[in-house]
Amino acid sequence: MKQQHKEFNPIILTLILFLIALFIFFVFRSPNINLWIPIFLYVLIDIGFIVSLILGVKSKNITVKVFSILSNIAFMIPISILIFLLLLANGISEP
Repeated sequence: MKQQHKEFNPIILTLILFLIALFIFFVFRSPNINLWIPIFLYVLIDIGFIVSLILGVKSKNITVKVFSILSNIAFMIPISILIFLLLLANGISEP
């Protein structure tokens, strides 16, 4: 029973990271905010997606494996692009 619940941890971690990313996206929308704060938080979330992807690939359940690969890649690509754009905006705005 406990082993079956442990198999779904990558899916749960992916969903939690996605919700945290959405929360950060809507909370840190001030024009006077230091851009390093959301950059750092998104990098941590991106590392979390990599960890979730590794845990999902190690899973024995094929459904968890496929969902983990597809969802983590689908979430990592936009967040990585957002990190790049935030770094670009931070570089442009620095004196």
